[in-house]
Amino acid sequence: MGITGIESFKGDLKITGQSSAPGGRYERVKIMGDGVVNGDVDCSRLKCIGTLVLNGSLSSEHISMIGTGSFSGDVQAGQVKLTGTAAIGGDARLNVLRGSGSVETKGSLRGEQFRITGQIQTQGDCAADVFNLRGMFEIGGLLNAGEIDIRLYQDCWVQEIGGEHISIRKASLRNPLQYFYFRPQPHACLTVNVIEGDDIYIEHTKAAVVRGNRITVGPGCEIGLVEYKESFEKKKSARVSEYRKL
Repeated sequence: MGITGIESFKGDLKITGQSSAPGGRYERVKIMGDGVVNGDVDCSRLKCIGTLVLNGSLSSEHISMIGTGSFSGDVQAGQVKLTGTAAIGGDARLNVLRGSGSVETKGSLRGEQFRITGQIQTQGDCAADVFNLRGMFEIGGLLNAGEIDIRLYQDCWVQEIGGEHISIRKASLRNPLQYFYFRPQPHACLTVNVIEGDDIYIEHTKAAVVRGNRITVGPGCEIGLVEYKESFEKKKSARVSEYRKL
């Protein structure tokens, strides 16, 4: 690998061009180009414009990434701003995640606020206070958040959804995302086993059970059973096999 430059000073690490460096504890880590870091990294701030391969785990207060990041271990961060792709080989604890692109984890994804335009994929659970997604997602376990607001661009899958306020709607075909592969599909649908919450509005969703206080089943839905405590409304084009008041 050709080395353009590596600088390590005052606890900072800077990689410019194509280069590699050891892991460790740093104040700031800055990647401008294609960087490989071997070992765990603990830093205050990480900024990457280009490509970062980290063979280890990452702990950082602030992450700003434009490009592609690959992390073989766990990632823990306070604030994350993403434009591009982040692939995480373990669990991810990201308190605030904002941006556009793709986030993939081999484990679970947890935090406080997730506001993403693009794609989220986890093999484990996904939990947050606020889950706001415009795009698509595949979650191997449970999606749990106080506030869930989803616009479906492509087919999505999750085992279960739990929350207080849940809104799942079909994306507007007039408002495609920046990435061509995230253009809204006219027949995009969410497939889930169970949805449970207080206030629920769903469109283009296939579910075995929907359970909550106030439920509206909108167009394009195919629901096996609806169980509600206060109110239930079904739009004309929705199909509900059975419903009952608890």
